[in-house]
Amino acid sequence: MKRQVLLIIILMCAVTAVTFAQAPQPAPAPAPGSGRMSSTYIKDPGFGGPVNFGVTFAPTISWMYPHTEGYERDGVIMGMRYGVNLNINLTPRKNFYFSTGLFGEHCGGKMKFLDNVPIGSLAIADSTLTRRTYRTIYLTVPTMITMKTNSFNNFYVTGNIGLLHSFNLYSTNTDSYLFDEELWTREKHTSEETAFMKEAFIAGVGFEYSVTPTMRAGLMLNYVQSFTNYFKGKGKAQNSLSRLDQRANLGCVEIALNINFF
Repeated sequence: MKRQVLLIIILMCAVTAVTFAQAPQPAPAPAPGSGRMSSTYIKDPGFGGPVNFGVTFAPTISWMYPHTEGYERDGVIMGMRYGVNLNINLTPRKNFYFSTGLFGEHCGGKMKFLDNVPIGSLAIADSTLTRRTYRTIYLTVPTMITMKTNSFNNFYVTGNIGLLHSFNLYSTNTDSYLFDEELWTREKHTSEETAFMKEAFIAGVGFEYSVTPTMRAGLMLNYVQSFTNYFKGKGKAQNSLSRLDQRANLGCVEIALNINFF
């Protein structure tokens, strides 16, 4: 239900952003005293309103950095980040922005460790190698500074740096065990063990291209690193064998497709 509500909210925001962004804008006047004509037609001369909207879709690869004794990283998972962005122009030209928005984020990772595994209602398999896949859906609000160069034949080099503030909507664990050469799997809902908030650093570089005077499309390569515990801790997410609280951070690389309307 939470996932359906999230998708509906983001879709409504995207439709609103595109509707407002498509409003016609007057073309900027030519620079006074300019007597030289450029051989390249610049679709976007670099001037615009104080605010622009856009949409973003980013396939991701994420993993976990374990900080609990006996835990090891065990691979990566595929995910995504998608939503609408709002960019507030900080200069007369389109060079520096404060960027925010509303995003859905699917991420997690894999770890392996020894644990006591219940079998049925009575038996317990002691010190069993457990391979666990963690997946969480977050509602994410970025606060970033976005930088863009002037035009190079309608291309622009871009960069961003800032924070991602994320709120846990839904979490699951999928465990795999090997008993008598037979693979067992078990999945459970684990939002009560996963931290409600995730704070992360984001930085990236990329480029944009002017499709029309009021629309740019671009790609960004971003690196994301969380600096808060993925788990709640304090007895909420413990290893049943060692009785240690689970601690881990998330890392992520994404390629973001951005379409912005000025």
